Amino acid sequence: MIDFRYHIVSLIAVFMALAVGIVIGAGPLRDYLAEELSGQVDQLRVEREDLRQALDEAEADGAETAQFVAAASPVLLSGALEGRTVAVVELPGAGADAVDAVLARLDQAGAEVTSRTVLAEGWTDPGQRAFRSGIAGNIAAYLNPQPDDDTGADQILGMAMGQALTLRDPDNTGQASEQAEAMYDLLISSDLIEEIEAPSAPAYATVVIDGTEEVEDVELAGQTNVVLISTLTGLARTGEGNVLAGAAREEGSLVLAVREQEALSEAMSTVDGVDLITGQVTVPLALAADIAGSGGAYGTTDSAEEGFPSTTMLPPPDPEDFAPGSPDAPETDTDTEAGEGAEDGEAADEQGDGAEQEDTGADGVNEG
Repeated sequence: MIDFRYHIVSLIAVFMALAVGIVIGAGPLRDYLAEELSGQVDQLRVEREDLRQALDEAEADGAETAQFVAAASPVLLSGALEGRTVAVVELPGAGADAVDAVLARLDQAGAEVTSRTVLAEGWTDPGQRAFRSGIAGNIAAYLNPQPDDDTGADQILGMAMGQALTLRDPDNTGQASEQAEAMYDLLISSDLIEEIEAPSAPAYATVVIDGTEEVEDVELAGQTNVVLISTLTGLARTGEGNVLAGAAREEGSLVLAVREQEALSEAMSTVDGVDLITGQVTVPLALAADIAGSGGAYGTTDSAEEGFPSTTMLPPPDPEDFAPGSPDAPETDTDTEAGEGAEDGEAADEQGDGAEQEDTGADGVNEG
């Protein structure tokens, strides 16, 4: 058994250790620690100043680059899209500043923006899949050319949106066809798209602007991208040219997701960095290259093929090519590819929408 003397000895040892610690800490150890910490603080202060100077230099270089691109843009863009009408489609989260800048560059290139629409949340909402299938079943009858029997609902809706913005009246090519107007009205009334500027005339080409905000939920963004890839697959079959522009980031990016789809990336050009002036100036040039049949993936991220498209001189557009249907576009088979990375069965369900739309969708539309 431990007796009282043992406790006394233990307490004395503890107090002696404390006393030794206090003596050492107040003497040589204190001086050593003070010198060591002081040296580390001085080193961190120097590193901080070096980083601040490097940041200031980088920001100054970036500002000079932006000024140069802004000054050179009239020469770079002059006449690039002369005589072309362009429809602008904004995806949720597209920043107003980036959109306005792209509109200004399209105008600088000689293009006339004839409409501005925004995809509503219902377009990608998983809970609205059956409703979208019903709308696709009703709207498919207006499409020219008609989609294949196994075409998914989201791809049909993409074709419908593209044709609604580009299809012309064969008797008056300066006006939209009755089918185009009917499809546009149905998409509006179904709350699948929201109107910023109603179509003033049919467009020859379409620019889609992706969200420029940071992605908070990468998994949710991936699921949304599955729907949008099918939509863009349909859109890419309309008009004489199509460009998707997004922010200069990779994680959760629709631009990156499209670039990973071989067939779709060949049918539609992409531009990253639309939140920067370099990307904004690139959009009209990328559209001109896409119209000429030599589009690609442009920007500063690792997935880009080139930083900048070469200058393209386009012949005048022929409105007859868009009445009553759109010209031949590269065949795309990305419905299966688009489902990669989705939850098991999701891609199959997307494709099944097209087959079920006549039975389950029409009633949902009539009720809506």
